[in-house]
Amino acid sequence: MTKVLEQGRNRAKPDEAASFVEKFEQLEAEKLIEKMTSMARIKKIVDQQSELLDDAKGQGVPKKVIRTVVKARSYEAKSKAAMEELEDDDAADAVAIRKALGDFADLPLGAAAIERDDTTSAVVKAVNDSLSDQERESARQAPPIH
Repeated sequence: MTKVLEQGRNRAKPDEAASFVEKFEQLEAEKLIEKMTSMARIKKIVDQQSELLDDAKGQGVPKKVIRTVVKARSYEAKSKAAMEELEDDDAADAVAIRKALGDFADLPLGAAAIERDDTTSAVVKAVNDSLSDQERESARQAPPIH
């Protein structure tokens, strides 16, 4: 175990300093064992996924399609979570922007356009300002457009 340094001294004796090094090396070894164990568990999961994709391919479902659908569902979940974090007024604005831009808003280029272009921001603001109270309420309740 690590030795406690005596009070009033500015430096550890060589054997005390060595005990820190030894303990640190021991912790490094433990960390490596944990990494290896974790990687072994991850490899098992990756192998199971590979087998599942092979089975799907055997049934006529392309591997790429499964991977793409899973990725899209992950993006949709993240998008929904981001929308839920917004306050009501901000959420209504976000829905109005997405409606104004259509599918373009979902693309990185569309998102960049909203952030950078004053004209686009003005158009989105105009659309938002033109909404009636009923349309605004509908926009608040509408799920994000994907």
